[in-house]
Amino acid sequence: MMTGRTILVGAGGFGRELLCWALDAHRAGNFPKISGFLDANPSALDGFNYGISWIGSIDDFSPAPNDQLLLGIGDPVTKRNIATLLLGRGGNFITLRHPTAVVASSATLGQGVVLCPYSVVSADVEIGDFVTINVNSTIGHDSSIGSFTTFSAHVDVTGGVQVGEGTFFGTSAAIVPRVKIGHGAKIGAGALIMRSVAPDSVMYVMPAKKF
Repeated sequence: MMTGRTILVGAGGFGRELLCWALDAHRAGNFPKISGFLDANPSALDGFNYGISWIGSIDDFSPAPNDQLLLGIGDPVTKRNIATLLLGRGGNFITLRHPTAVVASSATLGQGVVLCPYSVVSADVEIGDFVTINVNSTIGHDSSIGSFTTFSAHVDVTGGVQVGEGTFFGTSAAIVPRVKIGHGAKIGAGALIMRSVAPDSVMYVMPAKKF
């Protein structure tokens, strides 16, 4: 049984959201209490009533053998860099599953996955390591999601979609069935993807205009 600290890595806006979801999961009895946080800014949580202390900067931190790490970073590139750094120092990352998240019994989750409130992972979905699925986002049956991918809120990935590593989905993006999204692609807010997307592509829709 783990007896070490549970440490939040990153205390920016998404990290603070993650603190709230971790507290919900702790109250539900399925997640340990957060012991402290790592961030370049030791005052990142000053003025907020979270009651956890700064442990140190990410760059200088070396995990103790029983420490557990929760990655509170949204940007896929930054997330990969930090995870790689801390894994190389023996870091052990845990998954956060909010009590309202729904995960099919036939789905598989990698390490360090974050499932925010009301997210849904459907039948026979494969989720890689360090994937973030934000509020009200859904992944349809038989889809596969590459490691380090981030879903913003209200993203709808339908059945049989293949998503490469390090992909970013903006708010309310929607992907039709059996589409392939290449590694490192960026899908803008509100985009409807109906064809496969090449690696490192940027897909977006025009913002609203005042007439």
